Amino acid sequence: MTTLRLNTFFRAIQPACLCLLLTFLCAGHLAASTPRLYRKANHKDRTTAPCQLRYRMAGAVGFLNRDDKVRDFKFDRPVITGGTVAVEFLPTGRWKCMQQWNNASVGLAFSVFDLGQQQYLGQVFTPHTYLNVPLLTRPRVTFGLRPGIGLAFVNRTYANTVPPDQKWLAITKNENGKKIPIANQSIGSIANVFLTGGLYVDVSLAREWDFTFSGGWQHLSNGSVMTPNGGYNMFNAEVGFAYTPSRMTNGFHYYKPDPEVPSKLHDGVTKKWGIDFTLGAGTRSVYYRDRDWFAAASFSLAAYWQPYSIFRIGLGADMYYDGAYAAVYKDFKTEQTAHVTYYSKTYLSESKTINCFRAGVSVQPEFVFGNLTFGYHVGIYLYDPVKNLEPFADVKKNGGKPLNRGIFYPYDPTKASNYQDGWCYQKLIMRYYCGQHFFVHVGLKLHIFKAEFIDAGLGFRI
Repeated sequence: MTTLRLNTFFRAIQPACLCLLLTFLCAGHLAASTPRLYRKANHKDRTTAPCQLRYRMAGAVGFLNRDDKVRDFKFDRPVITGGTVAVEFLPTGRWKCMQQWNNASVGLAFSVFDLGQQQYLGQVFTPHTYLNVPLLTRPRVTFGLRPGIGLAFVNRTYANTVPPDQKWLAITKNENGKKIPIANQSIGSIANVFLTGGLYVDVSLAREWDFTFSGGWQHLSNGSVMTPNGGYNMFNAEVGFAYTPSRMTNGFHYYKPDPEVPSKLHDGVTKKWGIDFTLGAGTRSVYYRDRDWFAAASFSLAAYWQPYSIFRIGLGADMYYDGAYAAVYKDFKTEQTAHVTYYSKTYLSESKTINCFRAGVSVQPEFVFGNLTFGYHVGIYLYDPVKNLEPFADVKKNGGKPLNRGIFYPYDPTKASNYQDGWCYQKLIMRYYCGQHFFVHVGLKLHIFKAEFIDAGLGFRI
């Protein structure tokens, strides 16, 4: 039993660890490398470092977005409290990619959030990395974006909130005709991927001290590696202070630009066109009561055009494999089963390997930070055999016969996560280029922000 639990735990944290490891490696690469091509003469002396450190501490307050699966008995939106400590690496004109992003800075942070309901929600602990991207800079005020990624560890999941006599059974009970939650149905794993995005304002109080304010959205989930996986969406505001001990002292050039770095975004792009081959593999869970995992994989061939040093856009052909569509099925007419799923989303009455494959075309915009790229791809299925088997209720009304749909068909995207995937898919992608040709990547495939699976792999660029 202990071995089984350990295997389950390590399977659940593997994709999240890959995301965090790749991000921290990139941050470390930025901190350690200083290309000679972009060093000025006065940057070669010992008094000028490639970066200067800044320490930030802030308190947070916000709310957890309403979730019909689990909620506080007293509040529809539980109040969140917490805080963040962080160290930021401010550039001094020696990091090309940071200077091209208006002297963006890299931060490493640790945040703690109390979700306002100890019995079912508990606390969240998040080591993560982020970027401060200035949009507007004045002598005493800086306004900008703050995207980030990392890990989120929770101490309340389905496993330790459901009563023993209700495990793998119903997760709600009726009292006077009202459904009352008896378990956390939103989170099934201790380790999750953490995504954050928002705005920040820094106001200089003195030479070394800043007042900081930020607000935005945070999301945590495990990408359907372990179910249940409804995830959390949090909206928080942070207020605090930042201390920069080396500012304007000891020869540091605070945000002093290097004239050898191209000042215009379209300068410095040596290769405007490229073709990327990407191959990835992962695993996913379909439903928490099934307690099974299935293989998943992806392949993409895309042509990219890079008009600016910080941005590129591509057009790609994608193919996906999801083993759950062959392994999970039931003969609903005879009730004879080879493998029963308790999740009635797709009307899979027989096992067909062909149901595992889907293909489409996608638009692939990506932001570029040196060797690191972040993208949000949006695609349309051209081949999707399971689209005619969803929603379950519609196929059942049709006598179990597949529906007859074209490439585009009407569906409610707000219900796509529970009833059908629809004809549109998305993918969050992060790549790190190791030289001119090879890269590693981590991706999260979605349908209207509902995760299908996480994959990781290698790629080749020509």
